[in-house]
Amino acid sequence: MLERFRYINHINEVIEFGSGGIFANQNDLRDFSWDMSTRNGKITSFSRGVVSKTIPVVVLSNKATELKNRIFEVCEKDVQAMQHGRIIIGDYYLRCFVTASQKSNYLPSRKHTELALTVSTDSPYWIKETKTTFGYGIVSEGTNLDFNNDFAYDYTSNMLGKELNNTGFMPANFKMLIYGPAENPSVKIGGHAYTVNVSVARNEYLAIDSISKTVILKHTDGAETNCLNLRDKDSYIFEKIPAGVNLVSITGDFKFDVTLLEERSEPKWI
Repeated sequence: MLERFRYINHINEVIEFGSGGIFANQNDLRDFSWDMSTRNGKITSFSRGVVSKTIPVVVLSNKATELKNRIFEVCEKDVQAMQHGRIIIGDYYLRCFVTASQKSNYLPSRKHTELALTVSTDSPYWIKETKTTFGYGIVSEGTNLDFNNDFAYDYTSNMLGKELNNTGFMPANFKMLIYGPAENPSVKIGGHAYTVNVSVARNEYLAIDSISKTVILKHTDGAETNCLNLRDKDSYIFEKIPAGVNLVSITGDFKFDVTLLEERSEPKWI
């Protein structure tokens, strides 16, 4: 069975598998397994370390020499730069490196070569990114309506109905970008607060990444400031977003994006 997918390196150069003279045969990209830890005959935990997969590739073209050189160069740039590339199937991608290439079945015409590419990853999850943007003033806390209840904040009327929908079946990692101006920005999602005690100037943004566990302020001149120690330590800044529909509100008045990172052991079948 021939496969159709793409490999994109860290500088966005693309190899299309399944067209243009580069074809991928049946492979183990969708296969997965968990490592188990046991104690006294009981499973105590699951984990996965570095995972390698094999992609059998056929190059069949009048430009086979050019295509083979391109496959090598696009993939090798990631290894030399120590920057992950991505294999994309449907809406999902796998962060990986191409770590080996074994050739066979050269034909004298040089129009045909078979390759076995080894793909290795230290992040063995297929990820789908879904971005939601929240604009200025559409969701806020701290002014106007006053409730006679024990709410932590008074809520404005324009916050009603603002939601973030995690359509996956598990809590999701995320990337959050908060755009300035914003003073000590706080975003509440599903009742959990993501707060950083920092000033974000106009044309700057604050980036929170729950996978890399970083909180970075990006300045207009390209400089970066590590703001991890400025997070509110009473509310875990990297808490995953629960599955389902989550109410969203903010303290203040600023624009922000939330990109949900749905992680699966195999890409969703379509």
